[in-house]
Amino acid sequence: MAPPHRRRAAVAVRALVALTALLCATGLAPAATSGPAARAAVAEVPPPTATSSVVTVRTGGDRIADAEVGPLAGVTLGLFADEGATDPVDPDWGVCVSDADGDCSFTVPGTGPGGPNEGAVYTVRQIAAPSGWYTNPELRTGPGSGSDSLSPVYAFPTPELEGGQTYSSTSDFMYSTEYRESPFTASTGIWQQSRVNPPLDAACGIDVALVLDLSASVGSALPQLKAAADQFTDTLAGTPSRLSLFSFDRNSPSTGTENHPEPTSVSTQAGADAFKSLYADWELGSGTNWDQGLYAVAKAPTRYDLTVVLTDGNPTRFSKPLQSDGSRTHFADTEGGIFAANAVKAEGTRVVAVGVGRGVEGVSGLNLRAISGPQAFTGDNPETADHYQTTDFTAAGAALNQLALSNCEGTLSVIKQIVPESNTGEDVSGAQNAGPGWEFTASSTEPLGDLPDTRTTDDDGTGGVTFEPGFPPTTAEAPVTVEETQQPDHTLVTQGGANAVCVNLDDGTPVPVTSSGTTGFTVDLERQASVSCTVYNRPDQAPEPVDLTVDKRWTIDGTSYAEGDQPDGYEATLTLTGPDGASATPQPWGSPRAAGWRRRRPGR
Repeated sequence: MAPPHRRRAAVAVRALVALTALLCATGLAPAATSGPAARAAVAEVPPPTATSSVVTVRTGGDRIADAEVGPLAGVTLGLFADEGATDPVDPDWGVCVSDADGDCSFTVPGTGPGGPNEGAVYTVRQIAAPSGWYTNPELRTGPGSGSDSLSPVYAFPTPELEGGQTYSSTSDFMYSTEYRESPFTASTGIWQQSRVNPPLDAACGIDVALVLDLSASVGSALPQLKAAADQFTDTLAGTPSRLSLFSFDRNSPSTGTENHPEPTSVSTQAGADAFKSLYADWELGSGTNWDQGLYAVAKAPTRYDLTVVLTDGNPTRFSKPLQSDGSRTHFADTEGGIFAANAVKAEGTRVVAVGVGRGVEGVSGLNLRAISGPQAFTGDNPETADHYQTTDFTAAGAALNQLALSNCEGTLSVIKQIVPESNTGEDVSGAQNAGPGWEFTASSTEPLGDLPDTRTTDDDGTGGVTFEPGFPPTTAEAPVTVEETQQPDHTLVTQGGANAVCVNLDDGTPVPVTSSGTTGFTVDLERQASVSCTVYNRPDQAPEPVDLTVDKRWTIDGTSYAEGDQPDGYEATLTLTGPDGASATPQPWGSPRAAGWRRRRPGR
C-alpha cells in the first residue's frame, strides 16, 4: 500500500489532477505511484469550522472478517461539480488521498451562512488507485436475473453542505439500505477498488480452489454446471495438481452442502473421480453471495495458486449476517464480492471469474471484471484472461479445459504410484500416489533448454513432478528420457513390458514409450504437447517375524539325555541377544524368543 502522501503546492498539481480526472471519466484512470501529487489526507478526520464543512469517505481494501473491511491508504478521490465534470472543483481542497486508517477527507471552505459554497452539492469520484490496485468506474446493477441491466457510474453526491458539519460516507451519503430504488446504487459506504490479479504460476500442476454457484437461477442447468466442473477436474488429471471445493448460494457453503478447503490430489483419474464425487449429489439453494463464497476461500488455511468462480448470475447478497434484498444487484452486493476477492488475491492467489449464460452477459462483465481483473477472455488468451463470459456450461467447460492446460504446453509430467506389496506381475490395482523423496532425472539427446533436470516428489499427495524443457525455435519434437533413482526394497512394475505408461493430456491418446535400462523410459515430446507418464513401483514384501527356540540335549558316555534329565553335575545356561539388537540376556531352554525378522522371497 502506498504511504500517506505529502502536501504539494497547488501549482504543481493542476496538470496532473486534470489529466487523471479526465482518464477516470473515461474508465482509464492509472494506478497512483508511490508519490502522487494530490494533497495528503491528514492522520485524523479534521474538524469543521463555522465556515467550512468536512466530507469524509472511508476507503477499503481486503475483507478481514465476515462483516468488516480493512482500510486502504493512497486512494485519490475528488469532488466534482457533477458526474460529467472532468476537473475537480478545486485542485487543492477538492482532492484528497486516504490515510492509513482509510479516511479520505475534504475540507470545503465557504459553506457557512452567506458563503460561496453554502448549500453546495458535489459528486465524489475516484481519480486514481494506489499502486497494485485498479478502479471500477462503473458496476452493473439491476435484477439478479441479469435482465434490464444498468451500469451506473460509481460516484456519489454529497448532501447540501453547511458550515460546521461533517458528512461521512458510512452514514450521511453513499451508504444506503434502500434496496428497491433504481438505479440500485445502495452502497456499504466503503469505497471499493480491486487488487491487481496476481499472475498464475507458470507451472503445469497447480493448487486450485473451485467455487461453484448453487443459486436457484442455475435451475435445470445444474447437471451442465457439474459437467463443466467435471471437465476441468478431468483435464487436470495427469498433472501434479490438487483441487479444493467451495459452494455458495446466499451463504457459503450453500444450503445442504459442505466446503472442502483441504486440497485433494487429482493427479490420477482415480483422484479426479474421488473429487468429483464430492459435489455429484449437490442441489440448489437460493440467493447469490459472491462475498461469502470468495471469503470462504480467503479464510481457508491453504494458499491456492488459482481460484475459479463458476457463476451464472450477479450477486444479490453480501456480508454475514446477510445484507441486501436477495433479488437485485446493488453496488453493495458487488462491493462485498470485491473486498472478499481482494482478500484472496492478497495471498498471491489468482482469481478467475467464469460467467455462464444470460444472467452474466453484456454489462455484467463489469462485475466479473471487478472481482478478477480487467482482461476478458478472447478465445486465445487463457494464460492471461481474468474473466470469461460464456453462453452455456458446455462452453464454460471448454474454456476451463484451456485454462487447466494453459501452462502445460511442451511439458512432461511424471506421476509416481506405489502398488500394494501383495500384488503380483503387472497388476497395479489399488495403487496409491507416492510420498516425498522419489527422484527422477530427465535428459535429451537434443539441445533442449533446462535439461538435464532432476525433480523430487514432495509431500503434497500428488506423487508428481513436471519437467519443462525449452525447445529451440526450429525444434518441433525431441526425445526425452526419464531415469528413476530406484529406492531400496522396491521393484519397478512394468505395464505391457514398458517401464512407464504415457498419455497426451490434450486428447487422452496413448504416447509410445521405449524402456531405457531397468527404471528409465523415453518418449518423443512435441513442442506444444502436454504428456503425462505414470511409473509404478511395488515394495518388496515386508519381512515376517520369526521366533527362536533353542533345545538342549546331552550326550554323556554315549547316552543321550533331554535337558533336565541329564545326570547330576551336568549343567548349561543359555543367553541370547535380541530382538532388535538387544544385548545378551538369559533365556530358558525350550522357550521361544522373538529373535527378529526373516525377509520373504520377492513375489511370495
